[in-house]
Amino acid sequence: MAKSTNVESISGVQKKKVPSQLINNLPTLYCYETCPFCFKVKALLGSRKIEYSKVEVNPMKHTELEWSDWKKVPVFVDSDGTQVNDSNYILHYIDEKGDNDFPRHGSNSKQDEWMDFSNSILGKSIVAVIYSSYFSSLKALDYVTKVDNFSFSSRIINKWLGAFIMFFVGRSRAKLFSMKPRENLQFQLDKMAQGFEGEYFGGKRPNGADYANYGILRSMEGLHGFDILENHDLVQPWYIRMQKLSGI
Repeated sequence: MAKSTNVESISGVQKKKVPSQLINNLPTLYCYETCPFCFKVKALLGSRKIEYSKVEVNPMKHTELEWSDWKKVPVFVDSDGTQVNDSNYILHYIDEKGDNDFPRHGSNSKQDEWMDFSNSILGKSIVAVIYSSYFSSLKALDYVTKVDNFSFSSRIINKWLGAFIMFFVGRSRAKLFSMKPRENLQFQLDKMAQGFEGEYFGGKRPNGADYANYGILRSMEGLHGFDILENHDLVQPWYIRMQKLSGI
């Protein structure tokens, strides 16, 4: 499971509860609208029909997370104030509290491998494609101009400066792979499809690997490179099944 490169000890469930960070006394997700790791959690919450509040975090200033030592999204605060950091940890936490459909981390090596794949390979692969040009980066960050709780100046800075930064992030991610970004994403989808055990990674029902990888790919919808998924004979039908199940 992915951990912070700076402070590994603060991934996962936190000892200190933060009920003051709940919105409307509902489980609350601190996120970016287009964040692939946030889509993992949204997909699981949607499939379980869990009502929750959402806080859009300013991607440049992280003002909405001033109360937390962990500044990455997603951050999940449960209804009792329990704080959970890091997307794959959040998936396990939500599942363990509810339907308990997933093998727990460490008990199923295949699920763990594909959940790690979502962060270490697939996430980096889509970033290399989405942010392959400044204009595709602008499109990906266009949502910030529509976020009401950001000031006008913040929206402009987040969009235009953010696109510039993410263009260079995309280039750095592309260098991690020997193939060109689009070719690499096609290759990774082919590899990913080999992990399906029937309709899902989990067989007849999705497990953590399904939500982890679906979330990454869901963040591409409508953006540069999504056609690669749409044209994939095995991943596209799986994607549609996950979309119907999650409602996002």
